[in-house]
Amino acid sequence: MRAALGTLLAVASIAVPGSAVGVELAGTWYVLVHYKDAAAGNPDAERWDDRVWVFERKGGRMRWTEYPIVLFRDETGRFERRSTGQYARILHHWEPSPAQRADIADGLQVNTRGSKRKTLRGSDAAGWSSSRARGAASASSISYSEVWRVEGLPDRPVFSRSDLLSGAATGSMEGVTRYATTAVSRGGDLLTGTFERDDSRRGVFRMVRTGEAGALEGSGTLAERQRPALESEIRRSPELRAEARSLLEGALAESGTSLSEQAFEEIWLEVARLAAQGVPEREIRARIAEMVAAGSE
Repeated sequence: MRAALGTLLAVASIAVPGSAVGVELAGTWYVLVHYKDAAAGNPDAERWDDRVWVFERKGGRMRWTEYPIVLFRDETGRFERRSTGQYARILHHWEPSPAQRADIADGLQVNTRGSKRKTLRGSDAAGWSSSRARGAASASSISYSEVWRVEGLPDRPVFSRSDLLSGAATGSMEGVTRYATTAVSRGGDLLTGTFERDDSRRGVFRMVRTGEAGALEGSGTLAERQRPALESEIRRSPELRAEARSLLEGALAESGTSLSEQAFEEIWLEVARLAAQGVPEREIRARIAEMVAAGSE
């Protein structure tokens, strides 16, 4: 599974030679990136990121909206429980399950928090670009600006994002993120290519057309949307289940009582719910003790 995206990229490159199918960019796209970071402490670690892009043509302009927080109906496999008790994205190249691929095709939900939008001017032939903000007005101020570009339409789109931090007294620092399409398939609805960020993050990306922009809806916080999936993942974990049973047996030994398997299941569901909410272990232990006492009355 971890090599699936690279394999897909190679196959797509063979399947779509020379004059590739043209790409009509307008619409909603899901973007999945697999990469490694040479500047990180563990440069060989596999990493991934994903987002939703929406492109809209408005006369002689193009509007590009990015949603960096993507929400699936089923988050299974995307996140894992760390030793700290917190949940974070898995540390290898994640691939969507069949159910998640169906979710992508239908049109994903997104959290609008952190979303950005740029208006680009130009044409498919000459390329599209947003404008750069003015620099710092004085030696004591610092400015930040981003320029988003789309070039290479309709054959091999190249998406670039340049961010510039500058000050009259401190000089400037610029970072560039580049998604370069190398293959187009599915009638222009699937793009694959190379990903690069500041010469340190390198990998591949896959960009697939999803449901229309109207299918995207605002939502609560990311933690709130992930909670049901995390609770489901906890319930299915044999290791966590065994840990909860050990805690329960300790509480039973202290009280000199016993519970049926059905009673244990009820307690286990409550433990999973509390753990998904990030409730501290000491509070979960206290809640187990309360439920054991109630069950023995």
